[in-house]
Amino acid sequence: MTIKVEFKSGLKDITGTNHVTIDSSATDTFETVLKEVIRLYPRLEEEMFYSDGTLDHIYQIIHNSRRLSWPEDKAVRVRDGDTLVFFVFMAGG
Repeated sequence: MTIKVEFKSGLKDITGTNHVTIDSSATDTFETVLKEVIRLYPRLEEEMFYSDGTLDHIYQIIHNSRRLSWPEDKAVRVRDGDTLVFFVFMAGG
């Protein structure tokens, strides 16, 4: 039973991979998955979060096609087979 976590754009350089699988028996919410991902890749925390713990607005996290907000969505349920995608939101013109 696993949850797939994908890393897009510059986050692949930080993690050294484009995805990881997390044991879903130990994680049941977005918060617990995020804590496990940061445990595995501590540089993500300093890269993606401000010192007060809020998520930098240029980073997006998608759970099964739904954008999540941190910390507002920390209690969102995550189940076996779900996918979380972490990426940098870029815009230009």
